Amino acid sequence: MRNLKTIFSTLMLLAFFSCGNLQHDGEVAGRVAFRLNSDIEIADQTKSSVSAYTSLPSADDFKISIASAKTDFAWSGLISEWDPATLVPGGTYTVTAVYGSLEDEGFDKPFFTGTTEFTIVPEETIDVVVNVALGNTIVLVRCSDNFRNYYSDYTFTVVRDADHIATFVKDETRGAFVDGYKLTIEGTITGPSKTQTFRKDYTSLREATAYTFNFDASNVGGNTITISFDDTVDTVELGDIDLNE
Repeated sequence: MRNLKTIFSTLMLLAFFSCGNLQHDGEVAGRVAFRLNSDIEIADQTKSSVSAYTSLPSADDFKISIASAKTDFAWSGLISEWDPATLVPGGTYTVTAVYGSLEDEGFDKPFFTGTTEFTIVPEETIDVVVNVALGNTIVLVRCSDNFRNYYSDYTFTVVRDADHIATFVKDETRGAFVDGYKLTIEGTITGPSKTQTFRKDYTSLREATAYTFNFDASNVGGNTITISFDDTVDTVELGDIDLNE
């Protein structure tokens, strides 16, 4: 996979045209070429990039949508399908570039998006840069040595209402891409004598941010675990499961 930042900073769909009386449906028109500029850095403890958690898309994978509140011109498709020779009526437009979907969540499902406004100048060709960045949130799970030594097996599932988004099995290291406005982490953990469960709700996780949920069993053999998250530590009560069921 090519480096995203290099592709985005160097890809430019440029065309040169002689000026004349350019018209679209009887209106004086201009032309526009688009290029993408990416911000792949995310906020976490190490200021890493999205590439640490998934493969990055190429510029050709992005879809763009062009719209205007004052003209009838609109267009949608892959950026590679846009023809810079297209005549566009003079006026103000917005262009939105998207890769993936905020509603499509899970491992290796980044959502990139960016919107910019531009003005078509009659009988001119302009170059428009669309800045794109990660539009969803990355969730990771890590367990302390105490936790892993005491609990022989564990599974954590990210859910929202009745929808299962991602399941972190034992020793899973990948990050899940989610809509961070609301989620619940459900866990099933197996100790020496019993299996226990818990659930914890979270809201308002920031986009373009990687959150690590660190699980610890400071009181092994008890009925609680701790979850360190975003500079806070929560103590979570465990519920027992009858192993004979």
